[in-house]
Amino acid sequence: MDLLAKIFEQLKLLNTKLDSLNENNDKLLKMFEILNETSIKTSLNPQADVITLLTLPASLRKTAMALYRFERATADEIAKTTGRLRAVESASANQLVRTGFIKKKREGRTVYFSIEPKLEDEK
Repeated sequence: MDLLAKIFEQLKLLNTKLDSLNENNDKLLKMFEILNETSIKTSLNPQADVITLLTLPASLRKTAMALYRFERATADEIAKTTGRLRAVESASANQLVRTGFIKKKREGRTVYFSIEPKLEDEK
């Protein structure tokens, strides 16, 4: 009887892990859909962008995924999408700029971030 209880507990644990994997798979599928929609709009290569996106740390990936919803956005707009602080999004976006994943453009006092390859840094 004790062995059956252990087996039952292990099966429950396995089921929980499988549910978690299914949820993560659903999230990835949604990300791929968003990336494909955006890549069509911006004429980017979706395969290269997906691979690059998946290699990013989770915090930067969250910022990049939020930015994919906009043509261009400020750190404040990205923060409203992710639910994180504007300063966190600004730092993450600037890190993505340094890696070359996104572009940055200043218009007056406002800084815009974009995934579009045609947007150039202004100095």
